Amino acid sequence: MHIKYLGDDHFEIKTGSALINLSSRPSVDGFTLPGPGEYEKAGVGIAGIADGLENTIYVFRAEEINLCYLGRMKDSPAAGEIKEIGNVDILFLPLGEEGTLPTKKALDLVSKIDPRVVIPMLYSDITDFKKGEGVEDGEVDSLKIKRVDLPEEERRVVILRSR
Repeated sequence: MHIKYLGDDHFEIKTGSALINLSSRPSVDGFTLPGPGEYEKAGVGIAGIADGLENTIYVFRAEEINLCYLGRMKDSPAAGEIKEIGNVDILFLPLGEEGTLPTKKALDLVSKIDPRVVIPMLYSDITDFKKGEGVEDGEVDSLKIKRVDLPEEERRVVILRSR
């Protein structure tokens, strides 16, 4: 799996069988996801979960990796929604900008979802989040990852450079 950050809330994810585009209108191999519900396209399982606030949380299962895209989430999901999200390997986290989660709420949500990898998006200043997660690394151009590469014990934060 190869993940690139295209800026704002846009990501491109290439798997062995599909091209996933994450944005306000996520798609898999050109099939635009219409909202809440369950879908399957090109070997990718997809669950759309309504967050009760005009946003849909998407959970993708590709190459035995669970990806959770929160979109432009403005408030933390309810406990039932977090349970519905399930186990998350990679979390795409909206962070700190107007219309997204404030840093403190974002850190709290990360601890509730407990993903193995966090990829922040929609931020201009990530300093407080990096302190809260104990991150000292800089940005990388992209992330190539396989199931065996996922951290077992400690969470990893990957800050992708926008293209």
